[in-house]
Amino acid sequence: MHKPYDFLIIGGGIFGVTAAISLAKRSYRIGLLNPQTIPHHLAASTDVSKAVRMEYGSDLEYFRMAEKSIEGWHDWNDLFGEELYREVGFLMLSPGPFEDPRHSFERASCEQLREAGYATERLDPAALRDRFPAVNSELYSDAHFNPRGGYARSGRVVEVLADYARSLGVEVCEGQTASGFLIEKGRLQAVQTREGQAYPCAQAIVAAGACTPYLLPELQPYLKATGHPVFWLQVKDPKLFSPPQLSVFSADISNSGWYGFPYLPEQGIVKVARHANGLELHPERDDRQISDAEVGELRLFLQKTFPALAEAPLVYTRRCLYTDTLDGHFWIDRHPEIEG
Repeated sequence: MHKPYDFLIIGGGIFGVTAAISLAKRSYRIGLLNPQTIPHHLAASTDVSKAVRMEYGSDLEYFRMAEKSIEGWHDWNDLFGEELYREVGFLMLSPGPFEDPRHSFERASCEQLREAGYATERLDPAALRDRFPAVNSELYSDAHFNPRGGYARSGRVVEVLADYARSLGVEVCEGQTASGFLIEKGRLQAVQTREGQAYPCAQAIVAAGACTPYLLPELQPYLKATGHPVFWLQVKDPKLFSPPQLSVFSADISNSGWYGFPYLPEQGIVKVARHANGLELHPERDDRQISDAEVGELRLFLQKTFPALAEAPLVYTRRCLYTDTLDGHFWIDRHPEIEG
């Protein structure tokens, strides 16, 4: 029998490792379970880049959280002596003026930033062409650039944070897949794993990503896993797509869903992805392959937005899984029926 933990965290993605670090700093005894080595190759956190931006339309709460997180990213860069977060800026593109109701997300985002005192730039087609020559300025008549934003090297971030958690005394148990809970008289006693282990704990924190509604089936009416396409493209002219010639970008995102990243030097690629309804799937059983239709939609987007990428070789695809709630917001709460 394992020694009881004050907190046992299920899942070693970004939410799991940061929870472990935060609690370890408060002198709790922490365990962390993860099905494979960290970072897990299928985890949403395990990627080469994730956008870091304050542009959340009219949502002031998310704006403030993102604003605070950017301060934290700079702190981590200093703490670990490594550029885990790259502040290359965030560019919003719109095929019509922000004042058009169809582009209210972009307009509200600009207003939030301006009211908070950020020095940002509104770009007309001529300025867009000069600043970001890879973008088709004939299509996008309005644009906005915010230098306070960029991307995190997400897979590397999780790897570094897992090592940091270990240094703080967190016991990381890799190769252990949570499968159920041992409950007595309505109180959690231990977390059970597929591998036949039982980990006693006073409290358990479920940070299992897309597996959460399957670990806790009672959440299935409220949580679902959806997969969204991600594409890596090989480029002929890296300089054209490297900062400052290109930043993290969104292209009419509330209507089209398209966004992406500048040239990523470690991988030698440009990454483009689509935020939309996605494909509802089971995180372990279902196929995560990208369809020919989705590749065709990518090609059409590139032809219109980045002509120099229209025929760029596609070197890798993946399906990034979201864990969606009914309203799209975070779900952080205690279980209403199980103490602990």
